[in-house]
Amino acid sequence: MLVKELLASVLLLASSAQAKPSDVRYIVPGAKWVDTEGNFISSHAGCVVFNPSDKLWYWFGQDVKGDNSVFQGINIYSSVDMVTWTRLGHAIGPQDGVPELSLSSVVERPKVIWNEPSKQWRLWWHSDNSTYGELKQAVATSPNITGPYTFLGSHRPLGDFSQDFGLFQDDDGKAYTLYSNGDSAVGRDNKIDLLNADFTNQTETIYKFNDIDLEAPTILRTPKKYYIVMSHKTGYRPNNVVYFSADKLAGPWSIGAYIAPPGTRTFNTQSGWITRVKGTKQTTYIYVADRWDLYDLEDSRYVWLPIVPNDKTGALEMKWRDIWALDARTGEFFEPKGTTYEAERGSVTGNARPAGAPTASGNMVVTGISGSSSTLTISGIKGTGEPQWVSFYYINNDDMGFGDQPAGSPDRIGGKFALRRFATISINGGAPVLLKQPSGNEGIVLSVPLQLTLSKGSKNTITIGGSPNSNGLEWAADLDKIVVY
Repeated sequence: MLVKELLASVLLLASSAQAKPSDVRYIVPGAKWVDTEGNFISSHAGCVVFNPSDKLWYWFGQDVKGDNSVFQGINIYSSVDMVTWTRLGHAIGPQDGVPELSLSSVVERPKVIWNEPSKQWRLWWHSDNSTYGELKQAVATSPNITGPYTFLGSHRPLGDFSQDFGLFQDDDGKAYTLYSNGDSAVGRDNKIDLLNADFTNQTETIYKFNDIDLEAPTILRTPKKYYIVMSHKTGYRPNNVVYFSADKLAGPWSIGAYIAPPGTRTFNTQSGWITRVKGTKQTTYIYVADRWDLYDLEDSRYVWLPIVPNDKTGALEMKWRDIWALDARTGEFFEPKGTTYEAERGSVTGNARPAGAPTASGNMVVTGISGSSSTLTISGIKGTGEPQWVSFYYINNDDMGFGDQPAGSPDRIGGKFALRRFATISINGGAPVLLKQPSGNEGIVLSVPLQLTLSKGSKNTITIGGSPNSNGLEWAADLDKIVVY
């Protein structure tokens, strides 16, 4: 049977925690997000900024649709509530006669800030050639946040190399570039550089993290502390993102710690930006991250989660939330309560069977789910007759040997494991849809969402099978439970 993937949109209506569930739409980390035209949002490794003049949020990011070896442009989306996004086109795209903006150019990690002295928006990015031999930063400018942006030039900051790139504007208006200075033996540092008054070049290095060899930097600022968040250098493979804290940008900075539970590889994401929502009732910080798919970059997802800083200890707390809602006006957020159905209470066919799993919610999973002959069916599921979010909790240990090291292949026996498995999900015996299950470390329980329409009442069934991954392995991950919202 032909498997078609469910196209799941994520819309959020800015509303209070007292709103009825039917009135609230949710941020769903890891789902496929679509814009107001119904097209998949393509805005990776970018930033989300608020424009006070029109009270809109703007999301900038790399357009990675189609052939990722060709530079397509930096997309812009706008939103009043931070989730219902309208595509506005490209802030900047390929340009003839500009080597930094050719079709073969590397234009990555775009960041945008406002420069008050010039009354201009500045767009910065990591600028490189196809072999990553230039290691520069580039900047463009526009009087309008929506562009078009005029290219100003590229350079190596203070003469040093620049790899993965970030940008931070402090509350006093000053701005800083954040970057790794390459992979050579004399590099592998991470720097914080102060920008000049018009935000077009660096003036000095404020702090250097010596030899920590991290990338994808971003800074969270509270009234009392700074937190810098960075990932390890593992390409498109996720890792355990780390953070450091300090009272001043110039340091001293703390030692690093993981921002998410160890082994989750930061819920299979890479850091990129932290958005501060200063509401009328509270300030909320949002981790804006990419869940890259090494085998299908166009299908890479977005994971946005609240971060809670503790200025007394210098710690950041970020926990997984299947779905959550944000009131972008007040800054308040909440997550609804779902109904849990344990996998081991379902019925199995073929080689599928319950198995002990100390880290699972009921200390059991169903393992051996494969193809259409070894399946799991969970019955008695209550539905509303309308689309509902369903989160599938699972354990997938396939690449448990991958750590935070830049290279290495733990699959030394030529197996068919990959960075994700695929499950098929069938409602009441209907046509299956595909569920991507990224891998984790040993015993780590992860979850992925699907939006499904269950019949009204408590007689629904969900059947889980397996579908081939990129290596032809058709095992689904071991299922812990499902949660229906």
